[in-house]
Amino acid sequence: MLKLGHIVYSNCFPPHAGIVLKKVPFPFTLVEGIPTRLNRMLAEGAIDVSPSSSIEFAANRGRYMLLPDLSITSKARVMSILLESAVPIVELHDKVVAMTTASATSIVLLRILLEIRFGVNPRYISYEQGAEDPFGSADAMLTIGDLAIRRASTSRFAYQYDLGDLWHTFTGLPFVFALWQVNYRKNIHKDLERLYDILMESKAYGTTNLQELAGMTTDRFNLPATVLFEYWNLFSYAFSDEERKGLLAFYGYAAEINAIEPVTDLIIWARS
Repeated sequence: MLKLGHIVYSNCFPPHAGIVLKKVPFPFTLVEGIPTRLNRMLAEGAIDVSPSSSIEFAANRGRYMLLPDLSITSKARVMSILLESAVPIVELHDKVVAMTTASATSIVLLRILLEIRFGVNPRYISYEQGAEDPFGSADAMLTIGDLAIRRASTSRFAYQYDLGDLWHTFTGLPFVFALWQVNYRKNIHKDLERLYDILMESKAYGTTNLQELAGMTTDRFNLPATVLFEYWNLFSYAFSDEERKGLLAFYGYAAEINAIEPVTDLIIWARS
């Protein structure tokens, strides 16, 4: 039975809403998790397809194919990738920056912005968000997901930076946080065709009912409906030319800081 990963953060909900809410028949298995857990399961073959951190595709070249027409992409501001800092970002050189272990892509994005855009080289440490709080032991900290949205109004740090906004100001491009990646085996091709059609139907349902979904899911995500509706409208869930340009720009900068080997092409799944 084919297994589809589902990121538990609210940014993944619109394209999977039809599946999660059983508005679309789904004969497969849905597996929930945070991005790093789903990345690991996809690599191990424990799931077959998942919205997975965009850096994973680059770090595992040749292992995955990308489903067309699907991504989690911020058009500019993103709200859920937050750098909180005790000092202005340009003063973080040789300071301690705590990086959440929950997302590989956001860590590389922050490094690009700090090291290339602002020319600073901090000392990085890791922490488990939701279980650890590096306030007091770090000069800045990176938080992602719904927790980052909630933290924005309660931060004890003097400065806050939205990484989607910083990236767009730097490049003029959207930022692709996740792609639907396939740990491809020939014997899943027919199931994959069926899953792709279901995903397209689910995405169409979700993206055309954002306001209704926001009202239905305030308890699920512990966020007000107005915040969810605003948040979801910051995203593109497509994977068109503009998203691909943003993705390849990210890969170019990631290679510049030696986070990955250079990526020059994208392997896109196509129906037989």
